[in-house]
Amino acid sequence: MKNMDQIQKLSILHCVYQTIASADGSIEEARDNGAIEFALSELGLEFYSWNSAVQMHPNDCFIHISNLSINDKQLFRALLLKIATMGGNELFRINCAQHIIQLANSHV
Repeated sequence: MKNMDQIQKLSILHCVYQTIASADGSIEEARDNGAIEFALSELGLEFYSWNSAVQMHPNDCFIHISNLSINDKQLFRALLLKIATMGGNELFRINCAQHIIQLANSHV
């Protein structure tokens, strides 16, 4: 994932945000920092990228992700589902992740 274009990485990070915030209503530092740090590490991004990713328009993110290679879409899917198991409310987070995967047309 570290070799993707910056816009694709930020789009994936935005989807990480959506997975967490949609399931729990917001980002809670104590609960969610581990998942955020994991995603940043997997994408090869610094923490300052978080704000840029969160401010992106979701539809633009889905378009960028839908243009990923099949292999990168599988990595995206695996990352979102991993994030969904971190921080509690796992069943609802998994449902949110699966919905985002479908919206991004990356269900391979």
